[in-house]
Amino acid sequence: LIGEPDILPMPAWDLLDVAMYRKIWMRKNGFFAMNMVTTRGCPYQCIWCAKPIYGNHYQNRSPQDVVTEMLYLKKSFAPDALWFADDIFALKSGWLAEFARIVKEQDAIIPYTIQTRADLVLEETQAFPLASSGCRKAWLGIESGSQKILDAMHKGTKLEQIRQASILLRKAGIEQAFFLQLGFPGEDKQDIRATIDLIKELLPDDIGISVTYPLPGTKFYE
Repeated sequence: LIGEPDILPMPAWDLLDVAMYRKIWMRKNGFFAMNMVTTRGCPYQCIWCAKPIYGNHYQNRSPQDVVTEMLYLKKSFAPDALWFADDIFALKSGWLAEFARIVKEQDAIIPYTIQTRADLVLEETQAFPLASSGCRKAWLGIESGSQKILDAMHKGTKLEQIRQASILLRKAGIEQAFFLQLGFPGEDKQDIRATIDLIKELLPDDIGISVTYPLPGTKFYE
């Protein structure tokens, strides 16, 4: 593990055939997106989640380091969107506010999508800096509409937090998308119905559904 991610050089974007990526993205989606990563790892304990590379360590690049790369991409390739592929975006206290300030000051904003948790976007001090810095969509690890299943997963979130996060993201003008799982041991028709009811109640802009499967090295697998 590297204690200070900022010592790493910028990814070698010049080695990629970006024109080819742009052509394929435009043909398939009608817009051009690129990926970035601002963090390593995730400190949460969901028992089904595999973290084979960085484990529970969580490390941030500095806001300025991230903005420097964004500005390079904006000037060099002019993508229509960014996907921040972090497991958890902007977890550390104060990071998001500093990022929002710098990215606006340096005119580096590119509309972006993140992955995060419902319990991390429960305050206006989180949702509104995300929106002002260019966040257009947040994928939330909702997993289930049943508190019984969430507890069995050791997810660490409550249904009420999911509802609060949904309201706040909508207020901030950020689209919300739900990651969902089906088939966790102990799930019955009532739990599945609860998930369906939650989707119908909150009406997310997108959903992604997977079937629970045991990955070697996880507590769920054991």
